[in-house]
Amino acid sequence: MKVERSLALASISIGILITFFASSIKGSYQVYFLDLAHLFGVTQGEFAFSGAIFGLTIGVISPVVGYICDRFGPVKAILSGTISTVVVFTSFSFLNSYSMFILLYGVLGAYALAAMTFVPLGMLVDHIFSNKEKGMAYATITNGTAIGFMILSPFWVWLNTFASWQEVSLGIAILFAFLITPAIYWLSLKLPKHEKTSSSVKVKSADQLLKLPFILMAASFAGCGASMAFIDVQLVPLMTERLFENDTKSIIIASTLSIIGAFELIGAFIVGWMLRFYASALLLAFLYALRTISMAVIFYAETINMFIIFAVVFGLTYMGTVIITSMMCLQQYGAEIKGKMFGSLFTVHQIAVFLTIWGGGKAVEVYKSYDIVIIAITLLCITSMLLSLIIHFSFKSDEIKLVNPPPEA
Repeated sequence: MKVERSLALASISIGILITFFASSIKGSYQVYFLDLAHLFGVTQGEFAFSGAIFGLTIGVISPVVGYICDRFGPVKAILSGTISTVVVFTSFSFLNSYSMFILLYGVLGAYALAAMTFVPLGMLVDHIFSNKEKGMAYATITNGTAIGFMILSPFWVWLNTFASWQEVSLGIAILFAFLITPAIYWLSLKLPKHEKTSSSVKVKSADQLLKLPFILMAASFAGCGASMAFIDVQLVPLMTERLFENDTKSIIIASTLSIIGAFELIGAFIVGWMLRFYASALLLAFLYALRTISMAVIFYAETINMFIIFAVVFGLTYMGTVIITSMMCLQQYGAEIKGKMFGSLFTVHQIAVFLTIWGGGKAVEVYKSYDIVIIAITLLCITSMLLSLIIHFSFKSDEIKLVNPPPEA
């Protein structure tokens, strides 16, 4: 798909807008986690089940989103996600049932996020930009998440001091109804009509799932999912617990989240630039090594300085692992199955998210500590680093096409 430069830039701008505000789905949940558990009268471990279902549903639904992208185009998939967000958060403004919350947030909210973020946006970038530009374009769009983390996370913390969950939910619903949905609808009218792919490749896509290149990429991606789940659900409760007697704990927590977002932004641009010149699997291994170090830091962190060090190191890797793995996958497979394979990759990512949130919540209840969770994630990051090295040293560029830098075309 070839488009005018102005339309390509408009696509990036709208993509940033979408990822920025889509971060509200997880960001508001993250900050209101303890309040929601209290609202529904359940324990932290029991309420963590909603986050686990959310993460697992994203994994299950990602190949479906990929299919929608292959069949109808990524913009239509994104539009369905923005509409779903309006429905979910409008419902939150007046519903107080935990079972309904699990259904709405854990299922429909998960679909909404999956349909607005990595898979359809990666497909959109893949359709519009050349190989040389894809890494940086994808990094730029996904940095909306980083900016959202940096700006909106402190905003949620501030709102949490006086605004109810119902009020916040209504505000999010209004925002998506009157800003985000019209923007993506406008883009759907401007971009060329999507050409449907043939359905005769279903068996081929299933066969590719069993081949070693995909297995290695997906297994290494599990370390990304587990560590991101820790940030999304467990970091704020951990910091709240460790800073219980600190009068400035809200400021420290908000600052830590903002720093993660700021360095996520910086790290994504660095990775997008480096993908032009360096072997991606080796770069991926380096990022997992940094993430391992950051998890070791948070294991001991009890002071603001330690939390800042953690935020800087982890933030630098936050989106980099997603960007590199996504570009490897998109470059590897043909247009007919690209969306489904990309979605399947995120299924593995989200299975790791589910196990981390649900298993982590249970572990904290049993051991009254986050130590076992941090140790498990650290070991998984080490495994991801080793798998990335195996990809780099064991496969030729025609087997995993982004082991080496992409062509300049």
